[in-house]
Order: sequence, then structure tokens, then C-alpha cells
Amino acid sequence: MDSTFVVIDLETTGFDVKHAEVIDIGAVRVEGGIITDTFSSLIDPGFFIPERIKELTGITNAMVVGSPKMRDVLPEFMEFVGDGIVVGHHVTQDIKFIDKYTRLYMKERFKRPYICTLELSRKLLTSLPKHSLKDVADYFGIDYSRLHRALDDAVITAHVFMELLNLLWSNYGIGDYFSIKKLAKTGRF
Repeated sequence: MDSTFVVIDLETTGFDVKHAEVIDIGAVRVEGGIITDTFSSLIDPGFFIPERIKELTGITNAMVVGSPKMRDVLPEFMEFVGDGIVVGHHVTQDIKFIDKYTRLYMKERFKRPYICTLELSRKLLTSLPKHSLKDVADYFGIDYSRLHRALDDAVITAHVFMELLNLLWSNYGIGDYFSIKKLAKTGRF
């Protein structure tokens, strides 16, 4: 809880990293258990947003017209993230997208230490039948007004992560990055 981490979330035009594009990017910096800064931008994917994505996110073509392209948003996003620990719900998928863009526009890999709240919730909240962000937020009684918008989901995920950290510390005395990673991957303390 005393450390600094950045929670990220992306909304995309699909799940296939090779063919889909980011349309919404959000991040929050958490320092000492408090959200201290936010980053958010809609992104013009360069093509029409599929209907199923519009229904899921509420992001329309009209909303992204005139928005920056990912190549223009990426440097500011990377500066916001810095070299710290990245947290997200199913964060490996978001990292694949960011890595795609850092390779393309910055000629480097996106390599940051990360923690996935989805993996952690599956290990710690075994009584939950599903571990979607909504399900885990509901379990902890975290309020939210909408889902599937990047900044909103990053804020919710930050609160979920802090609740998971509280569980880890109070029940198992775990609070360091490497122990949390080991638990998330192996399920062993």
C-alpha cells in the first residue's frame, strides 16, 4: 500500500492484437493507497468501430473523430507510466497492445513489472463464480457508474487492487511484488 503503481486499461476494436486498435486509453497513478494522477484519451483507430464494440463501450465513431492517433498519444502515456509497476485487470492483454505500439513507433519493447488483478482474484476469491472486473468490484462493494471506459475501469481496478492488497497483507502477510507475482502465477504463498 505504501508503494507507487500505475493502473492501466484499454478499450479496443477487438481482441486480436494484430488486427484491432485501441480506441480508449486510461491510467491512474496510485501512491500510498491514494490516486494522485490520471491519464485518459480517446483514440482514432483509423476505421469504423465495430457495432459490438460500440454497444459494449458506448464509444461511437463520432466520439473518436478528431481524436489523436495512438502514435501521438503513446509518448505521453509512456511518460505517465514511467518505469513503475503496472497493474490491470487481465493486464497481459493490455500489455500486448501497448507492446505492439512501442515496437512500431518507439522501436522498443514494453517491458514493465506487472500485476494482474484478474489472476489475483482467481487465487484469493475462490468462492466467486466469475472474476470479471464488475464481479470483483461488486464483491468488495466498490461503487462504479459505468464499465468499459478505460479511465473508469482503471479507477475501479485501482480500488480492487488495494482491496486485494489488504487481503494479502492481513491474511497472509504478503506485501512485496515478488510474493504477489508468485501467488498470482502459482497459487502458492
